[in-house]
Amino acid sequence: MFGWIHGAWMMKLREQLRKMWIRVTLYSFAGIALALVAQFIGPFLPYVPKIDLASGSVGSLLNIIASSMLAVTTFSMSIIVSAYSSATSNATPRSTRLLEGDSVAQTAVSVFVGSFLFSIVGIIGLSAGQYPDNARVLLFIATLLDIFLITWALLRWVNHLNEFGRMSDIIDRIESASMPSARLYREWPSLGAESRQVSPDEASAMVLADQSGYVRYIDMAELQKAAETADIKVGILRMPGKYVHRGEPLLRLSAGVEDKFSAALHRCFTLGDSRSFEQDLQYGLTVLGEVASKALSPGINDPGTAIEVLRAGTRVLQEYHQPPEDGLEPAYDRVSAPPLDVSQIYTTFFAPIARDGGGLFEVQQTLLDCLDVLAQSGHLPAARREAERARNRAAHQLTEDWEKRLLGIAEDAAA
Repeated sequence: MFGWIHGAWMMKLREQLRKMWIRVTLYSFAGIALALVAQFIGPFLPYVPKIDLASGSVGSLLNIIASSMLAVTTFSMSIIVSAYSSATSNATPRSTRLLEGDSVAQTAVSVFVGSFLFSIVGIIGLSAGQYPDNARVLLFIATLLDIFLITWALLRWVNHLNEFGRMSDIIDRIESASMPSARLYREWPSLGAESRQVSPDEASAMVLADQSGYVRYIDMAELQKAAETADIKVGILRMPGKYVHRGEPLLRLSAGVEDKFSAALHRCFTLGDSRSFEQDLQYGLTVLGEVASKALSPGINDPGTAIEVLRAGTRVLQEYHQPPEDGLEPAYDRVSAPPLDVSQIYTTFFAPIARDGGGLFEVQQTLLDCLDVLAQSGHLPAARREAERARNRAAHQLTEDWEKRLLGIAEDAAA
C-alpha cells in the first residue's frame, strides 16, 4: 500500500544526506555521546598503571582540542564559503550545489565540530568530577582516538584544498554528475517506458500538477505498479527537467480512475524549484554550457575553460552514445513517454558556446573537432547541423582568412 513512498522518499533522503548540517549533527551527537558514556563504561576497564598515569593529561589535551577546533572550523567554513562565491561568479550558480555536497569538506567540518563538542563536554565532566578512576582512563583513550581522527580529517582536507572549488574541479563535478543520467538514457531512452510521443487530450482523463515547479524525478517502477493496480495505461506529459505550472497535466490516462489512484499516480512525480542531475541529462549539459559561456564573456575572457568544457561535454555525449549493455525492451509496459530529444541536447550544449566563442579560432576549432567525433560515433544529423551553424557564426566573426580556411568555412559563407 505504501510502496509509492520508496522512490520519492529515497530521493529526498539522498538529497538531505548531501547537506552539511546532517553530517555535522551526526558527528556532534557522536562526540557528545562518547564523552558522556565514558563515565559509565570506565569502571569496568582493567587497571593499567602507565595508562592511568598518562590519563592525568586528558584535561590539558581537551583544552587544546577545544581551542584549536573552534579556530579550524571557522577557517574551514570561510574557505568553503569563498569556494561557493568563486564558483558563482566565475562558473555558474548551479555548480554550487555540487560543491555543497562535497563529502571531504563535510566530513572535515563535521569532525572538527564533533571534536569541539566532545572536548567541551569532557572538560565540563572533569570539572564536575564525573570521571573518577578508570572513567578518566577511558576519556583519555577516547581523546587519543579523537586526535587521530582530527589528524586524518585535517590531512585529507588540506590535500583536498589543492583542487576544491577550482574551475577544473567544478567542470569535473558537473561532468561526473551528468554521467549517470547519460547512462540511464542510453539504457532506457524513455526511462524504461514505451517510447512514444504523448500529447494532452481534453477527452482523456489526466493527472494535474498541484504545484508549480520543475519535474525533478519520476518513480517509474511505482508508476507502473499504480497503473497495474488501477488497470490503466498512462502517458507521461512532463519528463524530468520540464517546468509545469499548477493545474497543467503531468499524465494522460487511458481511463478515468478513483481519487486514491489519481493521488498514487501523482505521488510518483517529485517537483521542486530547481532541476536535478539525476534524471535530467539536458540539465547537466546546460550547466556545462553556462560555465563555458561565463568563461567566454568579455569580463573573464578565458577560452581555455571553454575548451575544457567542450571536451567534458563531448565525453558525456560519447557515454550516452555507447551501445547499451542490455536490450531496449521497455521495462514498464503500462507507461509511455517521449524519448530523449537528442537534437535538442546537442543544441543546448553546443549552440551557446558557438555563439559566445564565434570570434575565437581555438574555441571554434575544438568545437568542430568535438562535433566531428560525435558525427562518427554519435548522432550524425545533429552533429552536422551544429557544425554548420558554428561555421556560419564564425564566418561573420573571424577576421583572418587563414582561420576560416582551416575551419572549412567556404568563401560564400563568409561573404
